[in-house]
Amino acid sequence: MNKTLSALCTALLLTTASPAFAASTDLTVTGVITPSACTPTLSGGGIVDHGKISAKDLRPDNPTALPKLTLQMAVNCDAPVQYYFSPIDHRAGTAWGTSSQFGLGRTNAGEKLGSFMVDALNMRADGVDVQHIASTDGGKTWIKDYWDADNLWAVGAMDDTSMPLRVKDLTLDLRITTQIASTRELTLTDDVLIDGSATLQLKYL
Repeated sequence: MNKTLSALCTALLLTTASPAFAASTDLTVTGVITPSACTPTLSGGGIVDHGKISAKDLRPDNPTALPKLTLQMAVNCDAPVQYYFSPIDHRAGTAWGTSSQFGLGRTNAGEKLGSFMVDALNMRADGVDVQHIASTDGGKTWIKDYWDADNLWAVGAMDDTSMPLRVKDLTLDLRITTQIASTRELTLTDDVLIDGSATLQLKYL
């Protein structure tokens, strides 16, 4: 009997305790496990090599455009899936001229060396022509736009740019346009490495 009473008293004390110091917050863990995986590949190991460039061949008052080079890109998935690319500029803050392009690093004196941009051409998804679309608001909306360094990238139907397509096999050309800043803005007394670097991170919708 005593044990029963003791347990009952404890229960009453717990349930009638003052809530004045109680507080709570919620933790929610979400996500989606997709059965479809995608593998992106770039020709040439994803390397665009302009070789050695003589400083005397660069323009003093305007940026110098280097020859445009093209890589072939493919994305192969287990099944049709919606995805987009989130570009990461590993030389962020070094682009000469505009933040919508990727940086090339800095000279030994700390000057912005130049920039490069990416154009998507000849896009085909599962045997059908498609077009590049982009999001400037973190994926909330999609429009027909260039694949800039500060956008999210995806592919859309030729008659609908409002939503990324579900795609199994995608092929396209990536044309890389590189420019070097005017030499009046650069210290080129020693060799300077053209050091552009970016990652195209594929993310599922």
